[in-house]
Amino acid sequence: MAETVQVSTELESMAIILHAGNAKSSSYEALMAAKKSEFDLFDEKYTEAKQEIRLAHKAHAELLRKLSSSNQMKEVDLLLVHAEGHLSSTDIAVDLIGEFGELYKWKETIDG
Repeated sequence: MAETVQVSTELESMAIILHAGNAKSSSYEALMAAKKSEFDLFDEKYTEAKQEIRLAHKAHAELLRKLSSSNQMKEVDLLLVHAEGHLSSTDIAVDLIGEFGELYKWKETIDG
């Protein structure tokens, strides 16, 4: 019988939370910049947010691959569930803030 290796998820879950948190912070900084018509800063912060959310997704995908290969997909890990919640809500926030930024840019062209 093949030996099953137990995969620890704490560090990977914390990486997801870290990158999602960074993405959320950068996206809200981008929104504040857009509200002040600081569009160069908006673009910079929004790019940072998108990079961080990609890193969070990458960490999540790698963790799921590890869990799948070690036959642990049926186990519930509360820290991982928490990390996935952060990832999902942040992903939505980053996308919406990107759209808000575009609206502020558009508004500037009409008011300008």
